[in-house]
Amino acid sequence: MARGTIRKPAVAGRFYPSDPVELQEMVDRYIKQAEVTAAPDRAACIVAPHAGYVYSGPTAGFVYARILGKQPGRVILLGCSHRYPIETASVFTRGAFETPVGCFPVDEEFADRIAEETESTTVEPHLLEHALEVQLPFLKAAVGEVPIVPILFGSPPGRWHAEIGQRIASMVGDDDLVIASTDLSHYMTEEQAHRKDKQSIDALLSKDWAVYTSGVATGACSMCGSPAVVAAMAYALARGAEEWTLLDYRTSADASGDHERVVGYAAVTMEHPA
Repeated sequence: MARGTIRKPAVAGRFYPSDPVELQEMVDRYIKQAEVTAAPDRAACIVAPHAGYVYSGPTAGFVYARILGKQPGRVILLGCSHRYPIETASVFTRGAFETPVGCFPVDEEFADRIAEETESTTVEPHLLEHALEVQLPFLKAAVGEVPIVPILFGSPPGRWHAEIGQRIASMVGDDDLVIASTDLSHYMTEEQAHRKDKQSIDALLSKDWAVYTSGVATGACSMCGSPAVVAAMAYALARGAEEWTLLDYRTSADASGDHERVVGYAAVTMEHPA
């Protein structure tokens, strides 16, 4: 992709409003409704959902309220590819991500280094992908328009993803932020989702990525962005951010009223001790 290319929004008007005023008001409302005390200096990494805002926006509001006012030098966005198979990773290395509420420049030098580390060869998976895009209006509301490093994974989670997380940890500045984008269980009854989502969240909060990946491999855990979560777990531990907290959990039934086919959402923060 040529230098200076702008990656246009792919899901504006579907996952979230395309009107900038309406979008800003919606995001601000979700963050305010969370009633979470901000701890911008402590937060090193957050895990946020990526569904349509009417479903997952209230949950996302919790983690973005926690980082409100943070001033990161860059934000590394970790997500999954829903449409394109990726053996390693796809790193968007040139240009910027445009949203209705602002434009986020890619930290090209940092992105080039990560692309080399991950053997990234194409940016095509990013062009229609929603997992990272839906984080940006929330990011704008919480910290402003900051340089980003967008990374998508595609293979099942494992040691390689943990090693990438550790590698990122060795490259970032003290104030940088990592965001892992994932939803939880998909299209189960609400009762089934609650059981499986508890297993997934408990495995994540164990702080042991091997336990978490084992749960994903056996089907005990379910997160579409599990490779991103593994990288985030390893990153946080390598940075000494050892206080992990579930801030919110809910399902799509809260918004839709459909309790037979739900999607689960969680907001998790990984922080340095106070």
